[in-house]
Amino acid sequence: MSKSSHLRYLGSFVRKPEPQITVTNLQPHIDYVSPAHRLSNIRQIRYGKKKDETAAERTLRLYATELHEWNHRYWEQQNQQYINLKQQLLTEIDGIDGEEEVERIMGEFYRSYLLSNKDNFNSYTAQWRKYNLRLVFLSARAQGSRVVRTVRNSVSRSKS
Repeated sequence: MSKSSHLRYLGSFVRKPEPQITVTNLQPHIDYVSPAHRLSNIRQIRYGKKKDETAAERTLRLYATELHEWNHRYWEQQNQQYINLKQQLLTEIDGIDGEEEVERIMGEFYRSYLLSNKDNFNSYTAQWRKYNLRLVFLSARAQGSRVVRTVRNSVSRSKS
């Protein structure tokens, strides 16, 4: 099999350039979402800060930012490891003839990769669930603080 035949396998890890996005006049109270990162495949989020942000909303914004960065770092590292191992395998099988044989080898590689990282993936999933439950709690608390503030403002305006 020639090198050009392996290109469909190479396409999944050939580095793509980061999109060059120039944004001007960012408004600090608006959330911004980027295109997917080339390695982690995670969209970066810049959470906006509301002008009258409550303490609970600030805690939520900071926690969500930290969680999102943790998730991005994990998948960036995981995907880089996978890409390196896959590149190493493709180099080793470069001279093999027969598309079916290459597909069999790639299938075995992927299966063994998943099995060897099973504990790591399970640990990540457990942590992700725990962090997301806390995110839900903080979201509810932030929404409650916003409702309380709105009611207080309405009551104080009606008294005046």
